[in-house]
Amino acid sequence: MLFNSYIFILLFLPLCLTGYFFFQKKQWDRSGKLWLIGMSLWFYAYFNAYYLLIILVSIGINFTAYRLIQYAKDTDRKRTAQMVMAAGVLTNLGILFYFKYYDFFIENLNSLFSADFTLRHILLPLGISFFTFQQVGFIVDAYRGQTGNYSFLDYALFVTFFPQLIAGPIVTHAEMIPQFQDSFRKKFDITCFAQGCFIFTLGLTKKVILADTLGLGVDWAFSNFGKVNAAGTIVMMLSYTLQLYFDFSGYCDMARGIGKLFHIDIPINFNSPYKAIDLVDFWKRWHITLSRFFTQYVYIPLGGSRKGKVRTYFNIFTIYLVSGLWHGAGWTYIVWGTLHGVVYVVNKLFYAAIHKIPKVILWTGNMVFFIFSLIFFRATSMAQAFDIIGTIGTLDFSIKGIPAEMAACYQLEELWYPLRVLGIDRFGYSQYYMMFLLIAVGWIIVLCFRNVNQVAENWKPCIKSAVVCGGLLIWNVISFAGVSSFLYFNF
Repeated sequence: MLFNSYIFILLFLPLCLTGYFFFQKKQWDRSGKLWLIGMSLWFYAYFNAYYLLIILVSIGINFTAYRLIQYAKDTDRKRTAQMVMAAGVLTNLGILFYFKYYDFFIENLNSLFSADFTLRHILLPLGISFFTFQQVGFIVDAYRGQTGNYSFLDYALFVTFFPQLIAGPIVTHAEMIPQFQDSFRKKFDITCFAQGCFIFTLGLTKKVILADTLGLGVDWAFSNFGKVNAAGTIVMMLSYTLQLYFDFSGYCDMARGIGKLFHIDIPINFNSPYKAIDLVDFWKRWHITLSRFFTQYVYIPLGGSRKGKVRTYFNIFTIYLVSGLWHGAGWTYIVWGTLHGVVYVVNKLFYAAIHKIPKVILWTGNMVFFIFSLIFFRATSMAQAFDIIGTIGTLDFSIKGIPAEMAACYQLEELWYPLRVLGIDRFGYSQYYMMFLLIAVGWIIVLCFRNVNQVAENWKPCIKSAVVCGGLLIWNVISFAGVSSFLYFNF
């Protein structure tokens, strides 16, 4: 089920909220948790009932491992606890490998050894990368003695809580389970509810109005790349950079907003990453919970910065290589992760010298690198990625080389209509106006304005905000005719 759909807005969310707070008002806490778990499983199974079996098996395996670790530690069997933890982590990663990487591994095996192993064309379950990492972190924390004595209901709700189930943020048990147990948070709070509506609406607008419109142009350009010149390629990559940000940060805003409706705080996952002046700063702002996971469960176990500079930089490079693989099973993702690992290490090595460069130049260089790396992130193959780079290298920046069909993808009719009434469409190159305007507005928003989290920090309910939220929500709902899934559903 999508946040940006009629069934979610008009049926699922009102029903879920009503049932949950009804049970909480009656002080039927167990029933309230069961209701929220059941609704979350419906939310997940709506895409494909087959997914339900996978997540239920995953929850069962991990909760059993958690209990075994607890028992082993309570009976002073440290070696047994360690073995159960290792088995739990390997089982999670094995399941993830099977569903996400099996075909990629077999393809490369066939290519390398001229073999003929059969591909299984396995359907990737939605959110498996997110809820697998979430549970890996939980198992490791249980071994470290950092978890409480959680019930099965608390654990199941921690894993399945629908706002963050499919595309994050990657939450921790310490952030979520205490909130599910807090009696204060089980009470309906009108101010928190209003704030949630505000955050959700802004996130929905990012997704529906901005990301989806930009995505139409991006998809057309990638599907018809031979028709696009260097200028069109630059427009395509600028659009994709914005689409990726508005799509994923929009989802995270919506997740946080929905959490607020239930009086639950979900962690911030984005903090204006496009304002970062270098890659070190960038990764403190982009997909914050993923960076936190890799730091806690990959970087530190590898030795972190405790074993000398060479080992430190190797560990840093490793987490970016793993990050590339986490995002997708393909050489393009591996190249993307490698590029980020190399540049991040260079940033760390020459940090003092780099920061003597004027900030505007440093920011420009960082954004150029990031947009360049996204060529590999978005390309369907290495061949297409090199075609894109080659097209930019032709330096053909003629606007006429941008197909009219591509420009038409950016036409928001509700905004273009008044311009036509004013006769703007009679001017030269008018078919490109909305395309350039939308891209310009997108970059102004991410670079010059406070982000949703900053705006919501001191936000108070008022008539003006209610009118703005209501207007934006109506605009979004009307635009659901072009509903689309979220980019990070693919990861």
